[in-house]
Amino acid sequence: PTSEWKTIRSIVMRDNFIASIVSFATESITDNMRDVMKDKYLSIDDFTFEKIDRASKACGPLAKWAIAQISYADMLNRVDPLRQELKSLENQAEETQMKADEMADMISTLEKSISQYKEEYAMLISDAQAIKADLTAVESKVTRSNALLASLGSERNRWESGSDQFKTQMSTIIGDVLVSAAFMAYAGYFDQQMRQSLFTSWLDHLQGANIQLRLDMARTEYLSSPDERLRWQSNALPSDDLCTENAIMLQRFNRYPLIIDPSGQATEFILNEYKGRKITRTSFLDDSFRKNLESALRFGNPLLVQDVENYDPILNPVLNREVRRTGGRVLITLGDQDIDLSPTFTIFLSTRDPSVEFPPDVCSRVTFVNFTVTHASLQTQCLNQVLKSERPDVDAKRSDLLKLQGEFRLRLRQLEKELLQALNEVRGKILDNDTILSQLERLKKEAAEVQKKVDETDVVMAEVEAVSLQYLPLATSCSSIYFVLDSLHQVHFLYQYSLAFFLEMFRWVLSDNPSLKGLTDYILRLDQITLDLYKVVFERVSRSVLHNDRITLALLLSRIFLRTKAEVKDFSDEFEFLLRAGEAALTAGKVTRVPGLSDTQAQALQYLSKAQAFSKLTQYVDAHPEFLEWVETVAPEANVPVCWEDELVQGEVAVALHQMMVVQAFRPDRLVASAEHLVSAVMGKAFTLSMNKELDLAAIVTKEVKASTPVMLSSVTGFDASSRVDDLAVQEKKQCTAIAIGSAEGFNLADKAIMSASKVGRWVLLKNVHLAPQWLVQLEKKLHALSPHPDFRLFLTMEINPKVPVNLLRASRIFTFEPPPGVRANLIRTFASVSATRMAKEPNERARLYFLIAWFHAIIQERLRYAPLGWSKKYEFNESDLRMACDTLDTWLDSVAQGRTNLPPDKVPWSALRTLLSQCIYGGRIDNEFDQRLMNAFVKRIFTVASFEADYALVPGGVEGVPDKGMVVPDGIRREQFLQWVEQLPTQQVPAWLGLPNNAEKVLLSNLGTSMLANLTTMQSMIEGEDLAYSVSPSASEEGVGAGAGGADWRPAWMRSLHSTVAGWMASVPESLTVMKRTADHIKNPLFRFFEREVNLGIGLLRVVRRDLNDVIQVCESRKKQTNYMRSLVSDLTKGSIPSSWRRYTVPLGVTVYQWVPDFVLRIKQLETFSEAANSGGAQALKALHVWLGGLFVAEAFITASRQYVAQVNSWSLEELDLQVKVANEDGSGLTFDDSSFAVKGIQLLGASCLEQDKLQLSSKILTILPLTNLRWARSSEKKDDAEQVMLPVYLNSKRSELLFTLNFTPSGGNTESDFYQHGVALVCSNLSG
Repeated sequence: PTSEWKTIRSIVMRDNFIASIVSFATESITDNMRDVMKDKYLSIDDFTFEKIDRASKACGPLAKWAIAQISYADMLNRVDPLRQELKSLENQAEETQMKADEMADMISTLEKSISQYKEEYAMLISDAQAIKADLTAVESKVTRSNALLASLGSERNRWESGSDQFKTQMSTIIGDVLVSAAFMAYAGYFDQQMRQSLFTSWLDHLQGANIQLRLDMARTEYLSSPDERLRWQSNALPSDDLCTENAIMLQRFNRYPLIIDPSGQATEFILNEYKGRKITRTSFLDDSFRKNLESALRFGNPLLVQDVENYDPILNPVLNREVRRTGGRVLITLGDQDIDLSPTFTIFLSTRDPSVEFPPDVCSRVTFVNFTVTHASLQTQCLNQVLKSERPDVDAKRSDLLKLQGEFRLRLRQLEKELLQALNEVRGKILDNDTILSQLERLKKEAAEVQKKVDETDVVMAEVEAVSLQYLPLATSCSSIYFVLDSLHQVHFLYQYSLAFFLEMFRWVLSDNPSLKGLTDYILRLDQITLDLYKVVFERVSRSVLHNDRITLALLLSRIFLRTKAEVKDFSDEFEFLLRAGEAALTAGKVTRVPGLSDTQAQALQYLSKAQAFSKLTQYVDAHPEFLEWVETVAPEANVPVCWEDELVQGEVAVALHQMMVVQAFRPDRLVASAEHLVSAVMGKAFTLSMNKELDLAAIVTKEVKASTPVMLSSVTGFDASSRVDDLAVQEKKQCTAIAIGSAEGFNLADKAIMSASKVGRWVLLKNVHLAPQWLVQLEKKLHALSPHPDFRLFLTMEINPKVPVNLLRASRIFTFEPPPGVRANLIRTFASVSATRMAKEPNERARLYFLIAWFHAIIQERLRYAPLGWSKKYEFNESDLRMACDTLDTWLDSVAQGRTNLPPDKVPWSALRTLLSQCIYGGRIDNEFDQRLMNAFVKRIFTVASFEADYALVPGGVEGVPDKGMVVPDGIRREQFLQWVEQLPTQQVPAWLGLPNNAEKVLLSNLGTSMLANLTTMQSMIEGEDLAYSVSPSASEEGVGAGAGGADWRPAWMRSLHSTVAGWMASVPESLTVMKRTADHIKNPLFRFFEREVNLGIGLLRVVRRDLNDVIQVCESRKKQTNYMRSLVSDLTKGSIPSSWRRYTVPLGVTVYQWVPDFVLRIKQLETFSEAANSGGAQALKALHVWLGGLFVAEAFITASRQYVAQVNSWSLEELDLQVKVANEDGSGLTFDDSSFAVKGIQLLGASCLEQDKLQLSSKILTILPLTNLRWARSSEKKDDAEQVMLPVYLNSKRSELLFTLNFTPSGGNTESDFYQHGVALVCSNLSG
């Protein structure tokens, strides 16, 4: 019954139950109890040990014990009367001693009974021993049972936890597998940012479709095991997430992989990963490619095909897996041959060109895997590398954690498998199996150890993270530096640098740095490594950078240094203000003139006052007259007055930066020098000294450069650096094979020489490789696959040429050589190239003529430095022109002298020499009329009979930097005399030597400063250290644009800055432009037709600009998704570049979008005045408008339209009309306008000043803005005498690339036409300049 069972269960569950069983006294059993047991239980047939044991293993022994107790109690019951009877008999024996004899027979009988009873007692004792043995066995089993239950209990908890995790995994497995499969299939082509963006959008989409998935899924951990990741890292795979994801794709692909590997890291990893399977490396250029492919297909070896940009269709059947089975064989057709296909065959395709675009048919056959490094991945790589080098103990702990994690998990799985297998193989009773218990105990013990290690993991990881944070700024610096180097090609096409080049510098700083010897303190070593990294990067990179761009590189590195120093302000706002200074002239509006300052300086003062630290600048200038004296000093950057609020500018770097801002505003010609001061303040004076460090080519070639790295010596046009290699080969006692490139024969010789030298360790010099850019593509791929001798070196000399393959530039160590500037250096180079024997030939006048040619060559070449002032463009005047001039001189002189020793100066063929030099040899390169006039002026002045006079002045006197009597031709007829005169010249000349005004040096330096700022603007986004194209951004918060959950702005710095800038532009750009109303009368007017075209062009461009600006704002506010067009637009705007869709009219090269937008606004406003005038006053009203020529989209068309208008109104012929000019007085008076006159404004006069109306004289001012100008078309019959006038060019802007028309002015002050041309006097219509 239930009540009895409850009673029994309560007894069984007592803590002393087992103890009471063991110590149970059988004597305590009463007869009543025995009767109850027998009647109620033992009498039942089913109450047997076998049946009870079968029903319950625990109850069986207990029942057996109960039966034994009853039996034993019966036995005791039976024995007890006998003992009592024995006692009674003994008593009777004592009492009846006397009756002994009578009882003899009875005693004998009793003795027999006693013997029988003894035997029975012995049996009972034996049974008691058996019962004790059974009790011992039961106790042992109970103990084992307890141990088994305890062990299984702990395992149960762990298995239940595992079961719960499994249930969770199963509930999300569909979504997890779906998103993982999508990631494997589609994400490989993209970089890390785009992958994350795709992954996030997929998660959102699946959530919207109510598909369960793990939102916190780590892709690398889900798709790979710790052991695999450790193996990959040991095989040279970088440990960042991008590379790990790529390794997973390379392991789990369905379609064969095509790897985009610019850095070569994937190639190294694959070769190590499949080394055991004898992987073969080949390329389509390899002669044995077909053989390698067939061998891999047959024997199942992995095959790596490199440089697959030019895809070979022979791989189509392989990539498509076009197999067929015949008689148990698996065959694949390769060309016209059937080949057995091994099931273990695999192929990897790779390219080092990230910009290559494969056709769709190739894309459909492969799985793209993009190893292009990103900021985050490179940062992780560099952090791991520096930890391995500097803190191997911490790195070992981190690696051990990952290793232990994998090993423990694997060990637990093995123990679980062994336990389950042992449980499955149990024979008989489980409690009798000691193996099970020992395994359970071992599993429990090791599981506890695992848990202990897991608990320790948090402590170790905290330590690792703390140490990693110390080195994180260095890793961030590495990432930013590399991506700045990688983007330097935006400054100049020559600046191409590979990741291997950067990592080589980084490894040198960590491992071979002599500055670290003796340093043991981790913090001091970190500081030293950081400084040395910047120093080494600058030293090695600057070798390949043109001299004028080195300061740009130094500033970029300085900005990165400031951004990664947590304790130092990065001065982003100040730099942004500095870079946007170009807007000052366009947005200043009405400028208040300041006595002692030019209009440009006054504009800059007004702009600089907007900065917080310079809010009181105007009052400072007014109160300190010495400020104006400082503006005129020679080196103002050395002593900049403290004109800012001192309390807002603290620290050496802050002071240097604000000094640079002041110099940029008032002395832009000294901006570069001021920038050097800033670099010194940030990086130390030793850093800037390395800018002009002498190049030790021998040490670099022998110690730095590896045999597999070509040494490329690039030089400006006309300068040959091959002599340096020849001298180095002699110095190092190396055999060097020199080959000139340019012909098919040269290509074959070069290939043979490289193959031969690479085996034995000789040097090879290939000259003028820029002449064969297509062959260089093949050469680079062959060099990539070459395994040369350690002593092998390949030198390439070239002129700087954009056609040289990018991959070759990235693979090479580049050195850029520029000839030293100056007339003296140029003359010395000329005399070095012309032999003394040649100059000493008869007639004796030959040497003087050679000197004149050398001087002429130096003048026209040095003026190129001042382009567009010296020449309108940089013509390629080079050494070949000089040789041709010398050859021409020799030919004509020999033909006239006919062997005579002396030749009278008047007999020299001056006319022929002047014509050939000005029209053919040098003049043949000129395509600008006024450059030709300048050339003619120089030729006419230098090559004249008067040049043989003793006091003939090459440069007229009376100018600062030139003797009073001028630069007189040296008196002599021997080469040594002329060379001695040249060597006595000062190293630096004044521009007056070149016929330029001395302020031309200011123009040159100002242009260099402007170019430097433009380059910094272009590189701005790279300094931010963030990728623009695919930044992942959450949805905009309801609280506000870009606000996150806590109200913080999630957007990166560049996006916040762009949003603010574009919003400002959007507010300033007019919303619309009025259309000009066309009528039958209006259309007949040439001026109306011109202005209508301008307005229509403005309407179309305005619509595009406002649409794009609005789209950018929406993208920044996360209200619109990016398209490829938008990504390109955002990228351009962030770099300060003008988007291609906005470039619908000519602007100077180098103009930033910050300058373009204000200028565009002014153009639209001018067009609005045209529309309003035409719509209110008709076409005739357009004639009276004051036109800003520089603000027209097609300025030269206005001149044509005005000419047509005058011809139409007066019924004159177009051919008989000439343009005349009159300039108003400073107050705008002095002009009258008739039907043939047009008022224009905004014209700037360079290098001269206008005295009255059309009279000009040379001026020391760089630029003069002319008042209102009258352009009048007059008939030729009204034209003044040409002899009294000088024709000057009118250019669109200061770049002088767009000649609009010409104007005639009257020279005054004794200046000749030649003087105006030599001084570079010209007019420009627009102040927009790059």
